[in-house]
Amino acid sequence: MVEDIKSLRDRINDFDNSIIEILARRMKVVKKVGEFKKKYNLPLCDVKRQAEVLDIRIKQGKNVGLNEKFVKELYNLIFDEARRLQGRKG
Repeated sequence: MVEDIKSLRDRINDFDNSIIEILARRMKVVKKVGEFKKKYNLPLCDVKRQAEVLDIRIKQGKNVGLNEKFVKELYNLIFDEARRLQGRKG
């Protein structure tokens, strides 16, 4: 029984490692987007794009059994960090 929970926790740790690595890769691209926006004097926040991303991810989350509120809060944190990395508040 103890070995079963250890095995499950090891799997969770593997998933957590993957989540962090994917978020880090995402944020590297976010920085490049920020550089592009700065170079071409574009606004930081594209409200339409953010709404589209959120809508898609909420639907995707629902399809795999994730709570809508959880997905929305998670992506709002991701959007906040993206704005922080781009050196601006929004």
